[in-house]
Amino acid sequence: MTLVRSMMFLAAAVLACAVTMTAQGQKQWTDEDYDKVMKEVGATVGALRKAVDGQNAELAKTNASKMVALFTDVRAFWTARNVKEASAIADSAVTHAKAVEGAVDAKDFSKAAEHAKTMQGACAECHKQYRDKAPDGSWRIKP
Repeated sequence: MTLVRSMMFLAAAVLACAVTMTAQGQKQWTDEDYDKVMKEVGATVGALRKAVDGQNAELAKTNASKMVALFTDVRAFWTARNVKEASAIADSAVTHAKAVEGAVDAKDFSKAAEHAKTMQGACAECHKQYRDKAPDGSWRIKP
């Protein structure tokens, strides 16, 4: 009987740890977190376009990789809010950022520029649908 109770207690403890670890692995996104990511996206996309236009492969690859990570965060934000259309737009941006990386690796800067432009189009599409410009010039998520 004591062995059964001990095994049940151990199983409950393991389950509790697993639930806690899973919950800790999921970021609780705030509007402020998202705003920080968006500011980083703005700066990085400009640097990426400049690097691609200047055919600076190392800098272009660094910034394209950073864009993949940033848009992955954007996708996570919208997924956590259960906004599938915005998540899909972010997913498209991730795909194009990865394509920029591939094109830069192949030294095809015209293809990299095409993908960077399409990636920026995803930004415009998402802003149009999900963000408003406040009177002070900042951006906020549409209610």
